[in-house]
Amino acid sequence: MIRGLYCAASGMDVQQAKVESISNNLTNSATPGFKAENIQVQSFPEVLLIQQGGPKRQVGAMALDAPQEIGSAGMGVLVTGVPIDHAPGAVQETGKATDMVLKGPGFFAVNAPAAEDPGRVCYTRNGAFKVDQEGYLAVGGYRVLGEGGAIRVEDTGFNVAPDGTIEAGGAAVDKLRLVEFDDVNVLRKEAGGIFVDVEGTGGRQASLTTVGQGFLERSNVNVVDEMVGLVSVMRSYEANQRLIQAYDEQLSKTVNQVGSLR
Repeated sequence: MIRGLYCAASGMDVQQAKVESISNNLTNSATPGFKAENIQVQSFPEVLLIQQGGPKRQVGAMALDAPQEIGSAGMGVLVTGVPIDHAPGAVQETGKATDMVLKGPGFFAVNAPAAEDPGRVCYTRNGAFKVDQEGYLAVGGYRVLGEGGAIRVEDTGFNVAPDGTIEAGGAAVDKLRLVEFDDVNVLRKEAGGIFVDVEGTGGRQASLTTVGQGFLERSNVNVVDEMVGLVSVMRSYEANQRLIQAYDEQLSKTVNQVGSLR
């Protein structure tokens, strides 16, 4: 009975993690370049139940007291990972000079300072750039990087070529630093729609990616699917909750009624 409580509780933990994941996806469904996340689940390793001791078993003319296998028992489920869906989102035309879309598997490079690494480089597909107060291209508070460092354009009067070259006043200002990865699973998502290269591979210079100015990549979140999934998850959560209540009532009767002396 106690094992059943643990199984139901682990199920509730998993469903809670799914609720948080779906909520995050829905919250960012309108964020340009956002990539949906999923919860990966697996069961705990099954254990073998063996009867120890008890009455001897008669096998032919011999009486044996060897342990007897009863069978296997599951021990619940757990979250094993949160994979990211890197499928491209739909492209939306905006006409704004600071909006850019990536056509291909690449990422924009941005400077996302950390306490231990002020020059930390991260990556994003969000091309909804702004020009900050100092004239630098920025997205989500992070400055966009070019081949010469942070890109300074002064104002929105600039053009971007398909290879990422930025021109203003008839002269080349810089070139967007576009990065591609052989395995996007080395990237860990952080708040603000940025990705961190946890293995420090640094990626490679993009060769299959081009830039489109005046367009944005929308998130790849399917709102309808997420809402359907949320309803399913909530029902599973409630089912596990009712199961725990049933076990609690049975334990209460066992302690207070079955085990009482009269």
